[in-house]
Amino acid sequence: MERSLKMKNKISLQDIPANIKYDGYLWWSNQEKPDVYMDQNLKSQDHKPIWPTESSNPFIIEGNLWNKVDEISYLIRFIDGEYLVYEFKLKGSNPENITKLEYLPNRMPPDIKKLLFKEVWIEQSDPLCEGFEVLKPAFIAFVGFKK
Repeated sequence: MERSLKMKNKISLQDIPANIKYDGYLWWSNQEKPDVYMDQNLKSQDHKPIWPTESSNPFIIEGNLWNKVDEISYLIRFIDGEYLVYEFKLKGSNPENITKLEYLPNRMPPDIKKLLFKEVWIEQSDPLCEGFEVLKPAFIAFVGFKK
């Protein structure tokens, strides 16, 4: 992923709207398997967002969330004591520049057969190709489950 694109898409954990319905998962540090969300919002029983602070324990090791209405994917990783969170907007992407990917799940409920992703390619000029536009990978975004 190109560094400038990655930095442009970086957000904070609290920037993810908790009141929107998602498909996806959050894997907490004190759990043996992820919490799976199927068309659910991310608010707790007391209607507050579930987002921890960077110093909270347990913490989210990894998460992928897909807002299918707005076509926005969120990637969450906790690395070296800080959250790395990225937002990827797929709405309006050229379908010809998208590759669909499927991966086998790890410790997901048995009805989830695959994790679905889309790899988005963008046109950029390439000095090694006489400045012509070429497709380069921009990002890979989680887009739900295959059941």
